[in-house]
Amino acid sequence: MTYSSTDLMKIAIEEHLKCSEYPRVGAVIAKDGKILSTGHRGEIKWKHAERVAIEKLTREELSGSTMYTTLEPCVDLHDDQTVECCAELIISSGVNEVFIGVLDPNGTIYSQGFKRLLENNISVKFFNRKLRAAIEEETFDFGSVHAVYGSGKRRVPVVHSGTEITVHFSETDARSIPIKWATLQPGHGCVDLSSLNGAVKVAAGARSFTDITDPTVFRFPSHYARLRKGMIAVVQPTNAGFCVLVKLIDLYENDILFQWEVRKNA
Repeated sequence: MTYSSTDLMKIAIEEHLKCSEYPRVGAVIAKDGKILSTGHRGEIKWKHAERVAIEKLTREELSGSTMYTTLEPCVDLHDDQTVECCAELIISSGVNEVFIGVLDPNGTIYSQGFKRLLENNISVKFFNRKLRAAIEEETFDFGSVHAVYGSGKRRVPVVHSGTEITVHFSETDARSIPIKWATLQPGHGCVDLSSLNGAVKVAAGARSFTDITDPTVFRFPSHYARLRKGMIAVVQPTNAGFCVLVKLIDLYENDILFQWEVRKNA
């Protein structure tokens, strides 16, 4: 049976929905619209979806083929990595075209797999916008990178111009507050948290959210706060109806881990 590119994108998504762990990733390898192999993360223990699909085929079968993968292929994460990353595996396999669902939000990988493929003369295209949105919601255990609800913790990339996030009061309450992480300086141990002008205050002295019985007591509102590990900020735009407590848990070369909690206004 011969499939269109859109059909093959959807089949890759069907593969990634088979995953029992996050991030979900599915892959399909095809040639002239005919499926040669499929794979999903977890199908074979410790192997990524792209590797699973590639290792089912011979070099001759792979030559001139197209891969559809729901997540950007990984790159080397450390110097002593013993397993070849998926980007390099694809490059050496004989695949000559790759369709990517979404770029990996891990700041260490973000756009690097895409770049690596292009630098090695692999044609790279992307899934259509509607399918990308569906993948974004189903790939990661936290759903969309750019929306959070109620309270929790999340690790997010802070690269180039930063990461914008909308904090929703709850999944059933439409009220929201925008925040943005930017200017990550891991060497100096700090990152900037911003929001609407005059909405951000540092909760000086507070070590945990339970230390803050009344978020309105803190002074000196600004449009941003430069946070270091362990610091807490209060984000409370005028007329928002609630505020958000934000704590910087840790920061890395391209990522940060933060905690948040919404509070009703007194």
